[in-house]
Amino acid sequence: MNSIPQTKPVCQLDADGIYVCQTVADADPLQPENWLIPAGCIDTEPPEVKPEQAAQWQPEKKAWQYLPDYRGKTAYRTDNGQPETVETIGELPAHLTLIAPPSELHRWNGKAWALDKAAAAAVKAEQQALMWERIKDKRAQSCHAGIYIKSLKKWLHSDADSRQQYTFLRTLDKLPENLMWKTVDNSFVPMTRELLDELTLKLISDEQHDFQNAERHKAAMLKAENPLEYDYSDGWSAAELMDKAVQHG
Repeated sequence: MNSIPQTKPVCQLDADGIYVCQTVADADPLQPENWLIPAGCIDTEPPEVKPEQAAQWQPEKKAWQYLPDYRGKTAYRTDNGQPETVETIGELPAHLTLIAPPSELHRWNGKAWALDKAAAAAVKAEQQALMWERIKDKRAQSCHAGIYIKSLKKWLHSDADSRQQYTFLRTLDKLPENLMWKTVDNSFVPMTRELLDELTLKLISDEQHDFQNAERHKAAMLKAENPLEYDYSDGWSAAELMDKAVQHG
């Protein structure tokens, strides 16, 4: 005895005739040869699955029509590059594209994103000016971090207050006897006229070195494609002290 199927697969459509999924229709208990087709469903084969396309039923043709389907994808406004989530089926509006802008400096030319050279040059000039200020800050930090005295094999202070003290000492005809001077490592050394001469020359030498180093970094930074990524950490007279300060927070 052949069993009579009680259900059959049908296609569920949304209000716009877009295929949603397969569901089932029940057999009509009063007329077994008929089927109770649920509302919004059609009795036909499901559409072929195609990437980024939605199937819409065409009742007059009794066939599926395929439409672009970018729902859930991120599109970008061609006027300002801002992202939007696509929520509808069909071709994208003219003001949207699925192509992401490479940067905020790119403008849509109708077919692709093109770099706005004037805007890019202005931004780069701002970045270069910012980096030059950072290099000068590094120069000042090095000049005031300390000076290495070879005869002592120690670092002496070179901050603004210490420099004033050194200048005052040079005005004296004679240094006070047994004048002890504190070093960067908190030890004390005798301050003599010979030491004062040595540290004065070293202050001048280090300062000139750091100014030249700053200019070297500036020239290299101005040639860098990405100024903000330029590394200006090397070559400073007090690099050893500054590195220790960074390591110890």
